[in-house]
Amino acid sequence: MRIAGLAAALVVVATALGPTSPASASATSFCGELGGTWNGQYCHTTVQSDRNAVRDIKVAIPTELIDHPAVGPVLRDYLATLVGNWRTVGTRMVADSFGEGNYQVFRHGDALSLVYRETYHADGPDFNNAYRTFTFDMARGTRLQLADLMKPGVDPLTAIPPLAHPYIVAALDAAPPPHQPGSYPFVAERWTPDKVYSGGYKAWALTPDQLMIYMPDYPVGRDSPTDFTPGVMQWSMDGGTVQARIPLAALAPILRPEFGGTP
Repeated sequence: MRIAGLAAALVVVATALGPTSPASASATSFCGELGGTWNGQYCHTTVQSDRNAVRDIKVAIPTELIDHPAVGPVLRDYLATLVGNWRTVGTRMVADSFGEGNYQVFRHGDALSLVYRETYHADGPDFNNAYRTFTFDMARGTRLQLADLMKPGVDPLTAIPPLAHPYIVAALDAAPPPHQPGSYPFVAERWTPDKVYSGGYKAWALTPDQLMIYMPDYPVGRDSPTDFTPGVMQWSMDGGTVQARIPLAALAPILRPEFGGTP
């Protein structure tokens, strides 16, 4: 069974700025480097294959972050790679297709999380989703990894699952398509960080009061090991099918104080 295009939609929070704004000018310039046209919200371009198939590409750009000394280089590299990859695929397409990138920004104190949802159509009747996330300490100008939220010596991939268990189970029960709670593959044991459906907790964001984990980060073709459910059809998972919202209060024993942890 395949799940595609079922992740909750992210809202584009880009703000269209006036043509004389330095941020807008930077976005316009960067969009030009991507081979696109900037409309104040999206950088848009198209690619035509030798089979006359057209791939429509558009990515939202956070104008307020594109020139930030910490965020800007990471953001530019990510979007350049994304658009470049979509262009390459577009040249080989035999049917019209699209790729779209939207983003959402979360803040927690000095921390800023930038979440991109990539929605793309490569082949077949369905489209796919993937999530790429980036979190920064805006005061220090550094990028944060999940381990940086933890107290010294704490491994997040070991410490988070037991504390987050009830919230992950709730997210599994609510995930599409509608299903009987606790039924395979929506069982917590198949979504721990060492299992393929979890995406290894690669896609996460810090909100004012939650740690969000998007699982998996990219579409997954099938569960592993392949003989986990003998005689049962294989499942694939779209990126972000399960979105766990874990209260920071529940993780307080393992978090640094600036991220909601206990002293």
